[in-house]
Amino acid sequence: MVLDQLVTAEYDLGTLTAVRPLFSSVNETYAVEFGSTLYALRVHRADPWWIAHEDELRFELDLLHHLDRSGIAVPVPIDRTNGDPLGRLEDGRHYTLFSWAPGRPGEGSLKRVRLVGETLARIHIASDGFASPYGRYHLDEANLLDRYLAKLRPDTSQAAVIEEHATEIRRRIAAFDPGPTGWGVVHGDVQSLNFHFTDDDRITFLDFDLAGYGWRVYDVAYYVTRIREQHRQPFLDGYESVRPLTDAERDMIPTIGRLAWIREEIGALALVTRLRNPYITDV
Repeated sequence: MVLDQLVTAEYDLGTLTAVRPLFSSVNETYAVEFGSTLYALRVHRADPWWIAHEDELRFELDLLHHLDRSGIAVPVPIDRTNGDPLGRLEDGRHYTLFSWAPGRPGEGSLKRVRLVGETLARIHIASDGFASPYGRYHLDEANLLDRYLAKLRPDTSQAAVIEEHATEIRRRIAAFDPGPTGWGVVHGDVQSLNFHFTDDDRITFLDFDLAGYGWRVYDVAYYVTRIREQHRQPFLDGYESVRPLTDAERDMIPTIGRLAWIREEIGALALVTRLRNPYITDV
């Protein structure tokens, strides 16, 4: 079934006026227009490593509803005519229709960077009250570090250097106590493509596809190590104005930043550069 036939059959949203591809990476995303109202259709890749069962997809949909009820702007899953927001194509891939995220990706100004920090902290705090009957993967040492090292060829020229850094990361993780709210639901992919700003500076966080349970400082470290130096403190100030980091969390930002680069599975030479200094300096 082609997509225009699918969405017409599965959603009672009026007259379908357009279906067009937006982008394709891990998932395929399409803009879907019913009348003058835009939606985003996401078709999942068949076998992402972090999704072992469709229940884990339902966890994400439950989380988005929870955040929406908590007053945080996120795309909301749209129910199909049978009341279930999660559908399945004939080839086995799952799909979901979401409300549209207004605005454009990216932050730019210091004001917006601070708002990214404030909103991320609000997501973390709101998620403390989240409960779902469905499980979800963990962004922990096994999934962030061990998975990559298991793929690393022993004859890679940088293998010994990477292993040396990995040993230090393990040592620091073993001693890390993030505090009572330092572990919980995290976004998992905080970067400029995954939030939209409107012209009047309203922010919508999107793409919770990599969300799971992890150290809250993972989200902080992932973002802060990938932005301009002049943006780092405004982001951290915004975050801590809502959820102050513990001393242990602040101290772990560079280490967790290195762990986040390992998860990216970039080439060994590029990874060694990021392990020596996790902060990008040329953005």
